[in-house]
Amino acid sequence: MKPKISVIIPAYNEEKYLAGALHSVKNQTYDSDFLELIVVNNASTDRTAEVFFDFLARNELKFRAMLAEEKILGVSRAKNRGALLASGDVLIFLDADSQMSSNLAEVVANYYLRGYRMGIIRLEPLSSDWLSHHFFRLIEFGKRTFRIAAQMGYCERELFLSEGGFNPALRLSEDLEFFTRIKKRLWRENQDFIYIREAFIRTSTRRMDYFPLKSGYLFIFCQWFLSFIGLGRERYRPYR
Repeated sequence: MKPKISVIIPAYNEEKYLAGALHSVKNQTYDSDFLELIVVNNASTDRTAEVFFDFLARNELKFRAMLAEEKILGVSRAKNRGALLASGDVLIFLDADSQMSSNLAEVVANYYLRGYRMGIIRLEPLSSDWLSHHFFRLIEFGKRTFRIAAQMGYCERELFLSEGGFNPALRLSEDLEFFTRIKKRLWRENQDFIYIREAFIRTSTRRMDYFPLKSGYLFIFCQWFLSFIGLGRERYRPYR
């Protein structure tokens, strides 16, 4: 029996990027009878909600798609809201400024059926810039080498709920804390997680490009490193 896949997209003022994320879900090769989409509008003040409904009006979807509301600002709260509303066996967390490869849901389902209840998905930049590609390759190499569970991934819904989801007190690197917690639980139960390499998520480099002279890449790397050792996670920064 195929598992049902729920794609959860938290969105705070993402009118410029959300359509790309939605199209990437629409273009999945996975059986649409076993797919659903939940966008969580997290106190947006722009046209995020209108972009979602415009997308539904212009595209004939063969799977369930809904817009939920989380009025308290915070990416962890938005993700948790989506997970509570999801009906899938497996949850894929996708940032609103990112896009799934067309085979991602199918690859995730196959790994889940093989017993992997959690997995980390390879990231690529939504950019042709040479530095961004080398930077992401370095980050992915470090994640695989040191078995770091962070950034975008999937998780069995039952496992997600039993662990209480993302920590709403964290406003930065909530994904690192959550997936590390799940990783440790799986290891205690003599299970493992998977790094997905044959499918990927392309994500915006807007945070790195915000700073002049490519200095944003160094800033983000330092920020990620500090988060990895547990520093600065509670600083107010609701979205990437």
